[in-house]
Amino acid sequence: MLSIDEHSYRGRDMMVTVTCVWPKRRLLAILPDDRMKTLERFLRQLPETVRQRIQAVCIDLKDAWRHAVKRALPGAVIVADPFHVIQDANRRVDEARLVEQQVTGVRLRRWPLLKNENDLTERQAAQLAAIRKHHKNVAHFHWVKEQLRDVYRASNRDEAAAILDRVIFEAQSASDAALLQWGRTLRRWREAILAYHTWRVSNGYTEGVHTKIKLLKRISYGFRNREIYVRKMLLAFIPLAWLTSHPQLLT
Repeated sequence: MLSIDEHSYRGRDMMVTVTCVWPKRRLLAILPDDRMKTLERFLRQLPETVRQRIQAVCIDLKDAWRHAVKRALPGAVIVADPFHVIQDANRRVDEARLVEQQVTGVRLRRWPLLKNENDLTERQAAQLAAIRKHHKNVAHFHWVKEQLRDVYRASNRDEAAAILDRVIFEAQSASDAALLQWGRTLRRWREAILAYHTWRVSNGYTEGVHTKIKLLKRISYGFRNREIYVRKMLLAFIPLAWLTSHPQLLT
């Protein structure tokens, strides 16, 4: 199974990270940019025997990546990364909050809406109750977000599908254009979201790789040459025992 995510090379200049998350976790490649063609070319250049063995690919909610993976690996199942699904939900809820503030002139607290409802303090729970009472549209966004959490808490795929289908129906029946668009996005990604309950794969390991990359960039005081950057990052993930037996790689 593969995990694909992006990280910042410099500012908004992004690169794609490809890792294997099963049966062994390892960094496979750092691509020079985040373009769809670059990712698709990398996947197509994998040996045919390797491509046939890839059962699932975990990605965030990028339609371009989904299409690239489907074309290059038609036999692989696409899994939407749970973290990115919830992150996207929080972003949409916060945007709805800001719009409501601008329209009504009433300040709405951010954390009661973004924080897991089960973890709210008494004060935050009271603030959320007030939002539900006086700001129905924002409350609807918040409901969708919490239901998506329940999708991942579900004990099996059928239970998750029932929750997600209700969410999609409610969102696509809304009068708010942003909520309607969210419902359409969830409909497009329905199978990929539910695939988590079959494969139980996420981009967690890849995010850990990105944390190490950030540390290496800081230690190195940044990079100006892409090729050197990629080589040094890949070198950092080679096991130490293997490096000591091949010292020529360090020169």
